[in-house]
Amino acid sequence: MNRKVIKSIARTAFDQGGGLRYARWINRKALRILMYHRFQDREALTRQLRHIRESYSPVSMSQVAAMLSDGLTLPDQAIAVTVDDGYRDFYQVAYPVFREYGIPVTVYLVSQFVDRQLYLWLDQLRYAFLHSGETSYRMEIGGESRTLPLTTTEEREAAAHVVGEIAKKLSNYERLRLMRELPEQLRIAIPPEAPAEYEAVRWEEVREMAAQGIEFGAHTRTHPILSRLRTRQEMDEEIAGSKREIEEQLGRPVEHFCYPNGSNADFGAEAVESVRQAGYRTAVTTEKGLNLASTDPFRLLRIGVQPELDDAYFQRCAAAFRV
Repeated sequence: MNRKVIKSIARTAFDQGGGLRYARWINRKALRILMYHRFQDREALTRQLRHIRESYSPVSMSQVAAMLSDGLTLPDQAIAVTVDDGYRDFYQVAYPVFREYGIPVTVYLVSQFVDRQLYLWLDQLRYAFLHSGETSYRMEIGGESRTLPLTTTEEREAAAHVVGEIAKKLSNYERLRLMRELPEQLRIAIPPEAPAEYEAVRWEEVREMAAQGIEFGAHTRTHPILSRLRTRQEMDEEIAGSKREIEEQLGRPVEHFCYPNGSNADFGAEAVESVRQAGYRTAVTTEKGLNLASTDPFRLLRIGVQPELDDAYFQRCAAAFRV
């Protein structure tokens, strides 16, 4: 019997045997923070938020900050929902559903993205590979040298993923150079403004949502990987600068931060200190896990989800138990 079949049997046994209720019960005192990015399927998101409303106690990141710094006790089954980057599909697809179910959500904005000064570099990279007329790409990046085929959409998607993952490990200077050279190598003109599928939310939409109780945090100015920056000054400009730019647009404090890419390798003690000195109250990572009252408020753990997940799998994710 292969591993896939064994896992399927285990999942069925888990679901039918009350495993989900047990997972929620054993983790009832811990805080779950869910992490979303993109939204296309409103119906699927509706099912997920209905499950959250029926099974958990939704809290805001401001309540989380109060728990961690002021001693506020969160309810059992506390769950916070966060959204990274600030794509416009949050406003178009997700925002009405969050309002309908009254679930707090914090959206972390890349301030220059919302300003239309840029769009996210991984989206630019993906656009270049998907629209290039080339049938292959000779990759010589970060000490790696190989030829990637580009004859099908699947191969183009795979090539964009491979190059993107390598680029994340480059210094910020080398990554920016790669992005300058890539259009010529692929013989493609990358649009200076984001195509509709990669568009950011607009400031007037951010203000509208903020007035209705949606929390907004900062996700840097340009979405670099902080540990790849050369100087502390560059880091402070990204971290404190995004806070300042969003506050100027909203006219209210921005107290929550999200590390780009977010693994432990993508930020360090210096970035944490920069976040603290900028005046944030919390910062979230992409490291997986649950949070307790003793968790560092500037290294909060999250659980990655998306609307397209199978309902049972999403419910296991939310319960912090995946089989």
